[in-house]
Amino acid sequence: MPVILTNRITSKKSFLRSCNNRMMIRSAAGLAAGFCLRSGNGKGFYMIKSKYRWVMPSAEEHLVAKLSEELRIDRLCAGVLAGRGWTSLEETASFLKPDADRLTDPFEMKGMAAAVDRIRHALREGEKIRVYGDYDADGVTSTALMVRLLTSLGANYDTYIPHRSREGYGLNLAAIDLAAEAGVRLLVTVDNGISAVEQIAYASRLGIDVVVTDHHEPPETLPEAIALVNPKQKDCPYPFKGLCGAGVVFKLAHAMLGRSVLEYADLAAIGTIADLMPLTGENRIIARLGLEQLRSRPIAGIRALTKASGIKPEDLTSGRIAFSLAPRLNAGGRLEHADSALRLLTAATDEEADVYAAELDRLNGERQALVEQTFEEADGLWRSMRETDGFVARHAIVLAKEGWNAGIAGLVASRFVEKYYLPAVILATDAGTGLCKGSARSIDGFDLYAALTECAEWMEHFGGHQAAAGLTMKRVHVAELAARLDRIAQDRISQDDWQPKRRIDLSVSLSDVTLNAVDQLARLEPFGSGNPTPRIAIGNLRIRDSRTMGKESKHLRLTVEQSGTSIEVVAFGMGAHCDRLPPGMRIDLLGELTVNEWNGNRKAQVMFQDYRSEDLLFKDRRHEKDPLAALDLLVSEGASDLVVVCASQTGYREAMHRFGTTGVPIGLYSDMEDDPLTNAETAAAAERDPATASASEQERSHLVLIGLPDDEQGLRSLKAWLLPERGLELVTVLPDRTSETFKDEKQLLFPDRKHFAEVYSMCLKRGEWLDNPDGFQQETALQTGWPLATVRMMHEVFAELGFIAASGASRKVVNNPTRKPLEESARYRKAREIHEAKRLPVLSTDELHRWLQSCHNAKPQNA
Repeated sequence: MPVILTNRITSKKSFLRSCNNRMMIRSAAGLAAGFCLRSGNGKGFYMIKSKYRWVMPSAEEHLVAKLSEELRIDRLCAGVLAGRGWTSLEETASFLKPDADRLTDPFEMKGMAAAVDRIRHALREGEKIRVYGDYDADGVTSTALMVRLLTSLGANYDTYIPHRSREGYGLNLAAIDLAAEAGVRLLVTVDNGISAVEQIAYASRLGIDVVVTDHHEPPETLPEAIALVNPKQKDCPYPFKGLCGAGVVFKLAHAMLGRSVLEYADLAAIGTIADLMPLTGENRIIARLGLEQLRSRPIAGIRALTKASGIKPEDLTSGRIAFSLAPRLNAGGRLEHADSALRLLTAATDEEADVYAAELDRLNGERQALVEQTFEEADGLWRSMRETDGFVARHAIVLAKEGWNAGIAGLVASRFVEKYYLPAVILATDAGTGLCKGSARSIDGFDLYAALTECAEWMEHFGGHQAAAGLTMKRVHVAELAARLDRIAQDRISQDDWQPKRRIDLSVSLSDVTLNAVDQLARLEPFGSGNPTPRIAIGNLRIRDSRTMGKESKHLRLTVEQSGTSIEVVAFGMGAHCDRLPPGMRIDLLGELTVNEWNGNRKAQVMFQDYRSEDLLFKDRRHEKDPLAALDLLVSEGASDLVVVCASQTGYREAMHRFGTTGVPIGLYSDMEDDPLTNAETAAAAERDPATASASEQERSHLVLIGLPDDEQGLRSLKAWLLPERGLELVTVLPDRTSETFKDEKQLLFPDRKHFAEVYSMCLKRGEWLDNPDGFQQETALQTGWPLATVRMMHEVFAELGFIAASGASRKVVNNPTRKPLEESARYRKAREIHEAKRLPVLSTDELHRWLQSCHNAKPQNA
């Protein structure tokens, strides 16, 4: 376990240990914590490290040129397509212009013909049909589409959506009993049912036939329903497997009515986008057609929902559906019941729809507050558990507690994935039944559904896919689930997968970012899962202006420039980064291209999401009258980031007296002499859990110098710590009021090559001489103005390089010596280092910043 300093550091060994442990953990945990010691383009180490691992695909230049020329698209747009694997001109053209004629015959889907026959039989016989839906946005839109279909067919039907908290996901026996009591002869499930083996067998015994329409992963044992319509069945020949629940109903409607039901694409698009289905293949066609309908011919429910969301139907995009409409459609099912969302989507009038939209908007606000409250409580529980178990390695999070709301478990699990980047399961416990119901979310590279399948013995019910799942289980098995999931995650998640990654479509120059290029990228819409908004990287940008914006300065706006071109870049929620991005700094940006429209003017803009920089942040505070008061403020702002190094014993004692119990490592330059990354005492720290080590244990990114070194040893130590593998981001220099700062100007000068040449020329003229302080060296000093010690050093360099021969006190110029650079002389290098140390404390701010940056740019150790 890393040493957390709670008392005074009294030796170099203790200072090194306190820093070493954190440095070793940074090396081991860099990927898990979202920091990469060496990343990106291979140019070197980044002082300010990117949050994400930037993944850049390669696109062949001839393919980019071909797509650009043949399809008449901007090269930037062509580069995105090529990087995403589009090679065929015909297929790419079809992608750019999705057409309803390309929708697949629904009868190619296994079970579709049987489902159509059974529903038509129910229509002919007047049997009562019950549509059994689900409470999320996909389930609600699926149910609403079935309502449209059955209404148009004149069916005798009703709907049933289970209560998320009381009943959980999918078919349940009590609901089947209710259906039997109501005289239901046919149950049609939407967005569920593929795993309901026991429940469908029970329904059959009660005389109820079941038609399943679903899109979730089928289990090994399938239910014996009248028809199973799910393109993911192993032997289903349907070519596109990515339909959501509403998409499967869209295909069922096509089969029932004998035509492409394009008027059903609106709700099918919402379900597809809300359920994070890949926006490729048929989903792209459905989403594109649906968005057109939502914008131009919205139903009453959509008009009301967009109004409640503060947007106009004509401005709807896949992003606005995902982040504005879908959360409100989900809110009813999460906190109360999904019936309100269903009634909204089936409302006949604007007045009726407005009532339900207002209710869902209110519930969404409550949901947001409840998610925040539950996450804080769950996070506290997780941290407490980590302390109790001694911070042993953990690779998955499983938490259960009475009083939590199962309806928001998935949102809370997503927050855990965002913060810790671990697979997370959040469960709400019912004290009366002893059951836990909740949701799970995963990270890239870990198949959550496959992992839960291996834990099926402890679950009453579960379903989902690679990235997300819902489950119900007994409280007594939670610990077993946690242990098993942890082992599975440890075995299957690779080292690289521990850092969240962002796929970059293109690396571009700022001159490539034009309004025309951004407009052409819109041809790739709708964006979403499987067809994300294109991300670009722009390297070597210089920040011209940096400022915050918005309420409470939460957002950030930069003006950046490159080769005479400038542009505004904006980042939401990153206002706190303003101090880390000062004017003059050079950065690489990762972001998305957008259009900024204001007062009728349109211009290209970058919405950036991540950045990195090889520049070292530097704050020169040598003007501070009270350095300890300044340090006090730095400690209060972030003690876990700091390492403090003092130039004098007096400064060290004062700092220790005031801050020795804060946990901040404090030492002298002499304490920094050894290499903290190779110290054997760090071995224990490397065994710590890389995935869940706290931030304070991972990072000491802020080096505070109280005074600058003025000798060789201190200079070498500081240079070593400035090397990029140390992971420093910021160096702050405070004054050491106890040290002598005055320097003789002559002592601060160092001869350059022409001065060495001048002195050597004098040696050539003299030919030979005796080495004594009052002789030729003194003459040279008086004639050149250099101190005698400097002249003596020059002579020693000439002797070492073989330009002068020495025999006792006799000195003689060597005829025709081999030419050698001054840097080959150890005496010259040592003299330069001594001069550098003496001059360092009196450098100007700009000079000192350049010196610090040059130390960072030096070749990394062991590189």
